[in-house]
Amino acid sequence: MTPPKSAPTPPTAALRSSSTWVLIALITLLVVSLSSSHAAAATPSLTILSPTEGAVIANGTPVLVHFLASNFAFVQPGRVGQVGASNEGHANVFLDSQSVRLLTDAEPFWLAVTSGAHTIRIQLVADNGTPLNPDVSATVGVVATQGPAGGVPRVEILSPGPLESTGHGTYVSYRIENFTLVEPRGQPNAPNEGHVQLLVGTDVVMEAIQYEPVLLVSLPEGDITITVRLVNNDNTALSPDASATVPIHVIASSSVTLPLVSNGGIALLLAFVLIVLILRRRKAGARQSNAGRGNR
Repeated sequence: MTPPKSAPTPPTAALRSSSTWVLIALITLLVVSLSSSHAAAATPSLTILSPTEGAVIANGTPVLVHFLASNFAFVQPGRVGQVGASNEGHANVFLDSQSVRLLTDAEPFWLAVTSGAHTIRIQLVADNGTPLNPDVSATVGVVATQGPAGGVPRVEILSPGPLESTGHGTYVSYRIENFTLVEPRGQPNAPNEGHVQLLVGTDVVMEAIQYEPVLLVSLPEGDITITVRLVNNDNTALSPDASATVPIHVIASSSVTLPLVSNGGIALLLAFVLIVLILRRRKAGARQSNAGRGNR
């Protein structure tokens, strides 16, 4: 008959308990190590939150750029005696491939843009200015304009009225909506901005960047049409077309001067009269002076 096994001695129980704690410690260390490795391996990322792709930046204002950088620490560049980590540095801002700004924080920033389409790019770089490997950047395209952001441009002729009889010169007044007049200087086309073309018949006779009435002269006699058309910076018509046409009758008579007089020409007429009076006074004074010398 086999005698019953005796209970483990206290040292053996202590050894098993110690082994259990060692195993738990090794597992904990392994988990922490894996977690640390995963955190170290997390690569930086960059997202531009606003403006959104294709946004219209209206009224000639700068664009406010919001962005989000993850797993990346912003630091001042060129720190003496410090070696930068792989996930810290600063950011470079590019406008149409041209470097325009350096960022040392993730705060929103303003960016001035001219009329036309533009590409904004932000790139994360290391402390020494070199791009990260792999590259981390974000890009967004916007369109800037001096005009409003929305609305359909339109123009209305206020005067002369339909079938109005006028002389060879007349003022044309018009009202413009949802469109800003700018002087064309070779800039790209932009939404809701440009200038005005005035046509007699089908011929462009004047370009204007003013909202005030425009004087047309040397109008041909007979029944003609005057058109006011809004155009882009490169003189192309808007799409959809924004123009207005009025038919008038041009006659050769003294009324040719009426538009000039009724639209501010009175000032010019008074100036002319004043000059004539001054010249006459000078001539009279000269005659009196010569007469006085002759009597001597």
